[in-house]
Amino acid sequence: MALRIALLILPVLCLAGGPQDGKFESPDYGIRLKLPAGWTVDSTRQVQVVLKLALPGDKPFRSELIIRELPFPEEHITIGQYREQIRQLIQRTYRDPRILEDRDATVGGRPGFVFVTASRTTGDADAVSYRCLVELSPSRLLWVEGIVPKEGAEAAAKTFDALLATIEFFPRAAPPGTEEGLKKFAEAAAKLPATDATFERKLDMEYVLGDSKVGTYQQELKAGTREGAAGIEVKTVDVIDLGTKGRLEKRTTAFLSDDLARQWGDVEIVHKGSEGRTQYFTAAVKVEGTSATIERRINGEKSSTKVSVPDRTVLLELLEALQVRLLGSPAKGLMSAPVLPAFDNEAGHVAIEMRGKHEMKGEAGLVDVHIIVVQREDGTLINYWYDADRKMIRRTVGGQSIMLQTRK
Repeated sequence: MALRIALLILPVLCLAGGPQDGKFESPDYGIRLKLPAGWTVDSTRQVQVVLKLALPGDKPFRSELIIRELPFPEEHITIGQYREQIRQLIQRTYRDPRILEDRDATVGGRPGFVFVTASRTTGDADAVSYRCLVELSPSRLLWVEGIVPKEGAEAAAKTFDALLATIEFFPRAAPPGTEEGLKKFAEAAAKLPATDATFERKLDMEYVLGDSKVGTYQQELKAGTREGAAGIEVKTVDVIDLGTKGRLEKRTTAFLSDDLARQWGDVEIVHKGSEGRTQYFTAAVKVEGTSATIERRINGEKSSTKVSVPDRTVLLELLEALQVRLLGSPAKGLMSAPVLPAFDNEAGHVAIEMRGKHEMKGEAGLVDVHIIVVQREDGTLINYWYDADRKMIRRTVGGQSIMLQTRK
């Protein structure tokens, strides 16, 4: 993580564009703000970059502002825990650093902090940097960064604070085609058969990387009831162990009601990074209709939140249970489902494509399999193969070399 933080702290150069005054809004990131007068905007799209601004002139160097979203899909973190990491990194990596301010900040109603630091650039010029981190959820932070020559620091401080004061957050835009996909999901959900009282599936799978086994995946699904609601109980133990490159162990106990209106999930994660640091996260989530309550501990730090979610939102940790139910229904084709990760505060969407029956080569020859492809909002494709009994026998993730398969 330290390397990633170091790269993000470095000033971003090569901004371009004409001066723009007025309002800026990004549906992709769910943020709007008022642009500071006189700053130029670079409209080039870059991954995780919300907005880049610069002042005309480059003496002794160019004044810049950048806003980006920082994802933490595995190494969940709170704003307080990130604060000390940033402080230490500034002290270790800046030239002649002098932290002038360290203060709390509330941006768009979300908690955050601001560091103001005097230092020297690689060109030996005196500089002042402004950095604000805002907690969107344990999985996402917003980073607002500015760097200016020392002689422009007073005006820049006013601009930076004024910019923060105008930031507002709103729900992120869904991917194209989501509206039609949600209609198809609603139609499919209405036709889901009730879970048979004798339903039970057990999976014993392994992760392979080339010829090496790098983890295990055990899952039990069975019919059950919770607070009078019938549905599927899920217990999953998911372990990926890459040795010195890190280890992730995730344990989930959850319940999905047949009508998708009520869900419960208890998630426990132990994450050991390549640098040897072990982190511990827990989340207890309850979804009732369009309301979700979440109790979390991130490395011991407790938090509670209540969020609104779309109708028929499914906990991301229960998505595979939903897929098993879809396989037992008339559902086919492409649809979109709202999902809520246990460590995020905003529901997103996944596209689910029911590709039907295909033949796959097995040890005993050709076998019939059912294929489901899930696409996340970031474009990642996850391919699932199920046998005739709706048991998952293989899962692959686009862009990754690790494959999950039935244990041999």
